[in-house]
Amino acid sequence: MNEEKIIGRNAVIEALKSGSNISKIYVLFSAHGGSLNEIQTLSKRQGIPISRVDSKQFAELTSNLKKDESAQGVVATLSMIKFVPIESIVQVTPENKFPFVLVLDRIQDPHNFGAILRTAAFFKADGVIIAKEEQAPVNETVIKASAGGAFHVRIARETNLHHALRFMKEKGFWIASTAVNAPLLISQMDFKIPVAVVIGNEGSGVKRVLRDNSDMIFSIPQIGRIDSLNVSVATGVICYEILRQRGTAK
Repeated sequence: MNEEKIIGRNAVIEALKSGSNISKIYVLFSAHGGSLNEIQTLSKRQGIPISRVDSKQFAELTSNLKKDESAQGVVATLSMIKFVPIESIVQVTPENKFPFVLVLDRIQDPHNFGAILRTAAFFKADGVIIAKEEQAPVNETVIKASAGGAFHVRIARETNLHHALRFMKEKGFWIASTAVNAPLLISQMDFKIPVAVVIGNEGSGVKRVLRDNSDMIFSIPQIGRIDSLNVSVATGVICYEILRQRGTAK
C-alpha cells in the first residue's frame, strides 16, 4: 500500500483547484517564486500544511519519478481516506441522543494516531475531529497502525479546533478535556450526554485555549508508579468508560 502523490507545480495547482483530498505538500528548500506562490496561497486558503524539506528528504519522496520527469520542487500527498464535514458528525438524533466524538489536539506520532483511530472504530465513536496543522497526516503508517480502523470511522479535518469546539457546543455537545492532574476523575464524569472528548498532544497535552473552552476537565487516576499513560491507551480507557456508563459495554 503506497501513499499516492501528485508531483510537479502545475499538477499540484490543478489538484488544489479541484478540491482533491490533499493531506500535505512538501516543498524543496531551494524552490522559490513563480507558481510556488500560487500553491502557497491555495494551500493556506484550504488549511493544507506545507513542509519545507531538504534534498535528501525530497529525493525519497520522488524516488519513483522517471528520469525524464521533473518534480519542480513540489510534491503533494493524497489522504488515503475521505474526510467528512464536521456537520455530518455532530448530529444529535432521537436514535442517537448521546453521540460521542474524539477531538485530537496535535497528535503527531503516526502510530499513536493510528492506534486512536483503531480504538475509535472498535468502540464505535461517532467521529474523530483533527486539525489541519500540527497533526500527523492519514498516511500509510497511520492506516497500518489502525489495522484498517481508519476506514471505519468518520474523520473531519478542521482549520481551527477552537472554532470547531464552539460549533459543537452550539449543536448541544458538552466538551470534556483530559489533563494528567485534574482533580475530577474519569469515574466521576457523567458521559450520558452528547460529548466531545479532547485528547491532547503526546508531550504538552491539551492546548490551553481548548482547555479554557471545555466544560469539564478530568483525569485518569494514577495507581502504579508510572505517572502517565500512552495517549492511545488513555483514549481506550476513556472510550470504554463512556460506553460502560451508557450500558453498551459488555
